[in-house]
Amino acid sequence: MAGLLGAVASLNANYLYATNHYWSSANQDATPACVVFPTNAEDVSAVVQLLLEYPNVPFAVKSGGHNANTGFSSVNGGVLISFQDLDSTVLSSDYKTAEVGPGARWMDAAGALELYGLTVVGGRLGDIGVGGLLLGCGLSFLSAQYGLPCDNIVNYEVVLSDGAIVNANANSNPDLFWALKGGGDQFGIVTKYTLNTYPIGKVWGGVRTYRTDYANQLLSATQDFTENCQDPRASIFTTINLLLEGLDAFVAVFLFYDGPVPPTGLFDKFLVGTPYIVDQLQTQTYTELLTANANFGSVYGYRYLLRGATIPSLAGTNGTDLVIANWDNFFSYVTTQKSLLSLLEVDFVWDLIYQPMPTMIPEASARINPAGNLLGLSSSSGDHMWMACTIAWKLPLGDSNAHQMAVDIINGISTYVQEAYPGVEASKYQPGYVAPPGYDLIFMNDAMADQPVLQGYGDATYQRLKYIQKEYDPMGVFPQRTNGFKFT
Repeated sequence: MAGLLGAVASLNANYLYATNHYWSSANQDATPACVVFPTNAEDVSAVVQLLLEYPNVPFAVKSGGHNANTGFSSVNGGVLISFQDLDSTVLSSDYKTAEVGPGARWMDAAGALELYGLTVVGGRLGDIGVGGLLLGCGLSFLSAQYGLPCDNIVNYEVVLSDGAIVNANANSNPDLFWALKGGGDQFGIVTKYTLNTYPIGKVWGGVRTYRTDYANQLLSATQDFTENCQDPRASIFTTINLLLEGLDAFVAVFLFYDGPVPPTGLFDKFLVGTPYIVDQLQTQTYTELLTANANFGSVYGYRYLLRGATIPSLAGTNGTDLVIANWDNFFSYVTTQKSLLSLLEVDFVWDLIYQPMPTMIPEASARINPAGNLLGLSSSSGDHMWMACTIAWKLPLGDSNAHQMAVDIINGISTYVQEAYPGVEASKYQPGYVAPPGYDLIFMNDAMADQPVLQGYGDATYQRLKYIQKEYDPMGVFPQRTNGFKFT
């Protein structure tokens, strides 16, 4: 009897974790009819085959639960496939690749490989799930050296909509292999990723926070880094956080260097002459850095929305003026919302995120993955900035306001650069480059559910993806029964 009670308690704990551990607590509103915990592809295949007998039952697949879009990794009244037990990291015998389960978190994968002096190209916050980040392409501190995380996937183990288990790589199912590098979850259920490994030792970095009095100076440094840094071992991103109540605010800069000490002067514009509030910068293991970043950057217990846009990073004073104008416009908008929302008993937190996309990253992607990923990044198009905003709040009462504010903020950023700098090219733009028809890139991992991510890859890529999706899922199981970024 004691053994049975222990098993029931364990099962209940697993169920509660699967249904409640989400970065955005809005996903907890959904109550699945049941949760399954596969440990291999065969288990997932059995679940899919059983679901085919009940065509009206929706389902969802959960990796780490960090996607803010409700219903992408949660389901109400259907079946939740939780990968929390499919989380191993296994190094190959030649040490060149590692097989990583979709339920692993990046700090877990990094920790498993650290004993061998190796790592994989993955997320910058350690608690993010492997599966969700990789299906959206991902962005890493190591991307200027080794490309995007998806560029480093050499094989996908996939369960298709009929329950078949296949491998997708350069030689087997190469069209599916290509489509999964940023195409999302509408092609199949990935149960294992085989990733390139790279050497790593102690790294330097962490987060340092500042008062917003120094926002202009720090944003100028962010723009300068994007345009002028030539060291692929260095990486940054900058966030500005505003709270409605009292409009408390701070700037957080995440710095990284792949080595125990950065070269003299590399980060001086962030570190010298700017008073700080909190300083977590230090030499540490890569796992320690990813874990500390998660502890700082992934606050649970809120409802979240995340929305993104890609804009050019302009050269010189134009670039500095643009990053500061985005902050000024953001602050003005939020202060206006504070007045409008004063009678609504919901506290909001806004975060504006600047993520440099210098030409070193597409150059590394092309070198590591000559076949290319879906994002269509080209060093010829010059430097860019992946802008994003997050909005956090506690109560469902704030849902519609948060959605509209996220739309307003990101649309405002895209519109401003078009109106204020028409015809001004990005720094390092190479004359003659022309974007493909229909190209309007939105980084999937930062996108809100109503953003046309797949369409933004360009007309030719979008049409090819639609064809591949139907080829591998002719019954339309995933478009009809799961949420995600869809083909229309």
